[in-house]
This record gives sequence, C-alpha cells and structure tokens, in this order.
Amino acid sequence: MNNRVLLKYHSYFGIIAGIFLFALGITGSVLVFTDDIDLLIFDSYEVETTTNDLQLDKAIAEVQKKFPNWDKRIIKFEEGKTIIFNLRTPEARKYAFVNPSTGKISKVINANTHFTKWILKLHYSLHAGIVGRFLVLLAGICFFLSLITGIILYRKVIFKTLLFQTKISSKNKRNYYSSLHRYVGVWALFLNLIIVFTGIFLAYKVVTSGLKKAVEPAPPTVETSVEAALKTIKKQYPDFTPTYLRLPTSPKSSITVNGVFKGDAFYLSEYYNKVLIDYKSGDIKAVTKISEANFSTKFNSSILPLHFGQYGGLFSKILYCIVGLSGPFLSITGYYIWLKRKKIA
Repeated sequence: MNNRVLLKYHSYFGIIAGIFLFALGITGSVLVFTDDIDLLIFDSYEVETTTNDLQLDKAIAEVQKKFPNWDKRIIKFEEGKTIIFNLRTPEARKYAFVNPSTGKISKVINANTHFTKWILKLHYSLHAGIVGRFLVLLAGICFFLSLITGIILYRKVIFKTLLFQTKISSKNKRNYYSSLHRYVGVWALFLNLIIVFTGIFLAYKVVTSGLKKAVEPAPPTVETSVEAALKTIKKQYPDFTPTYLRLPTSPKSSITVNGVFKGDAFYLSEYYNKVLIDYKSGDIKAVTKISEANFSTKFNSSILPLHFGQYGGLFSKILYCIVGLSGPFLSITGYYIWLKRKKIA
C-alpha cells in the first residue's frame, strides 16, 4: 500500500473518529479529575461532627430500611466523616449521605444528574443509549486505526519530531497546520495509544452490558456486623486497606470488600481485590488478590486505571488531561488539512 492510499485511509478514519472526538476528548480530560471534583462537591454534604465515630452498622440498617430493593455500595466510610452510599436500580442512581455518629441519612441526591456522572455518561454513550455506546466504540476503533496509519505515514520523521529536528513550516496555513498536526500527534502518540486501546476494551464492555437484560436487585437484609467484619479483615490481613463495600444483591451473594493490598502494582485496579463476607455470620468466605491472578485478569484490571490515568497522582492526571485534548485538536487540524488537499486536487 503506497503512501497516497494510506493517507486517504488515515484521513477517513480521522474524520469518522473526529465527529465524536471533540466530545470524548473534552469529557475524558474532565473525568481524569473525577475524584477531585467529587471531593469538592461532596464536601457540601459533609456533616459536622466532633467525634471520630463510624456507625457503619447503624448506617447500613437505616439505608436498607429506606431503600430495600436497591443495590447498595458504600464508596466512603472514614472515621468522623460522612458515609456515602451509591444506590442503584436498573432505572435509577442515587447518592445517600449518612451521619457517621447517628447512622441517619442526612441527604439523598440523584446520581444521574451529578456533574461527573453526567459527564461520564456523555463520555461512554453520548447520552444516546445503546446507539451511543456503539458509536463510541466505532469512534475508538477509527481513532486507533488513524493512529496506526499515522505511525506508518510519519515513521521516518517520528524521532526527528520528538527531538525538534523538524521545523514548523509557516509557508502557508496548510503547511503550518500540517506541521502542528504532526508535532501534536507524535508527542501525544504513546499516551493516545494507551488511552484509545484501553478505551476500545471499555467501550466493548459497555456495549455488551447494554445488550444484556438488566437484573433487578433482590438484596437480603445484612444480619452480621460489618464493623466487626472489617476489624476481622484488619486483624487477618493487616496489609489490606478497604476502600469500597458492596452489600449483597441476592440471597446467594456476599458482602464484597474491595481495597488495596500493600505492594500492589500501580496500574492494577483495587476493585479486583476482593474479600467476601458472609452477610449472616460475618465469616470470611474467600479472598482474591489481584497480584496473584493470571495475566488475563491482571490485564483486565489495568484497563480502567490506564485509561483514566488513575495512578501517579496529580502529574499523571494533568498529563492525561492535556493528551486528552490532543484528540479534538488533531481532528480539527486533520479535517482542515483534508479540505485544503481536496481543493488542490
């Protein structure tokens, strides 16, 4: 395949992806700061307390009473700080904020209208249901093919561009934007490949989950003390830090405690570490460590952290944010170059 034909495919893939990349790039750049944004927003629902109480059992009993048929997940449970529940049904999402001293619900909000969740839904489905999910997957595949064809086209100047050994031409607008397109594309190439590769896997999972019939949760009442269970986990696994609790969604399921084991690789997701607790007796039923999993499981575990830059602290977030904006820039400049080339032809 000669460069002329390859350039044509590169342009077509870029144009198809570019239709969606403006939205995906901007929302993705915002989503890398999800935890920071949520922290600021949730701070307004924080209950003032003078103690370091964490009445988790009372909170669970209260939420089970008020939301009996909801999938219940606890996303924040720190001593002296408001306990936050993520509540789900196939049709709705809510956040419940609970006083850590009394176990009483202080506020309930619609999670679907929450800023970061609205942005996330735009990012993975364009707020267009299953059709939007397919379009995002298509955009990801086209962007990936655009990057691959771009690598082949610019293979002889990639290292020169990285070393600033190629000049930015200002002869005319087409040459100027072509130079900028090449520089931004090359410098953002490595992270863009990671982002789009992992994004395709995530988009595929989102599409397949959207095609499945949603299952209504039928949660049993938690009879054991979750506080006591967490103390048992701490005693038996002192190198484990719980970060997320999921209450059983059916009589056959368990309380799932996710978290981080000391020594876990930075790119592995905390949600693949699992301690299963019997919701009746409080006994530990099973422990799963991602560090001991096979390659396939570790690979799946790394997809989300690598896609959103959930590692490396603030530096990686800023870097991902900047690279995320390169997608819309490449789409705009690429389209401009394509139009100019068509006029000349």
